Amino acid sequence: MKKLRTDAWEAQLSEDVRQQLYAYTKPPTKEEAEAGRPHLANFERDVLPWLSLQGIPAPQRSTWYRFVGRMEAQEREDRAARTIIGMGTARKIATGMAKAKIDPKLAADFLTALSVDAATKQNEEAMKILADAASKYHAAALGAEKLKLDAARQRTADEQLKLAREKFEAAERRENAAKNALGDTKLTDADKIAKMKEIFG
Repeated sequence: MKKLRTDAWEAQLSEDVRQQLYAYTKPPTKEEAEAGRPHLANFERDVLPWLSLQGIPAPQRSTWYRFVGRMEAQEREDRAARTIIGMGTARKIATGMAKAKIDPKLAADFLTALSVDAATKQNEEAMKILADAASKYHAAALGAEKLKLDAARQRTADEQLKLAREKFEAAERRENAAKNALGDTKLTDADKIAKMKEIFG
């Protein structure tokens, strides 16, 4: 019968009124208190007078607290449902981005933003999943950047080695040309001097 009395009292209230009543059972913020938002903390002192002012029939004391308890349980269930949905969505996002092979830095920044958003919504499990994925992408981004730097350094080293090899080979060709010119008995001394100037510039 107690359950029926609770349902009978709640049945005459709209969903908006039920949500408002439950919200008023929680302490107001400083700004809300200054704006005059009620706090229905005590049944006799707060609840009954406020309901009377609003023209809402007063329930029995036990009915009121069963209503508050039911709303608290519903809030916990809703929060748990959002967490489960958030976890599933977080996993899908993290998995999908891994398959898409998105740039690690962009992925890390995006997942970090999502994890912060999940944290503000008090979705701790989703936040952990997204933060973990973001951390892995940050590490991958650092690794990719290191590979780029290593590759750039290797290209510079290769280019320097190639240039040194070309200089050595050019010097070797000039030396051989000079030896050939000096050993050429058909050339006069003047011709040999002219040849040396031509070879070494």
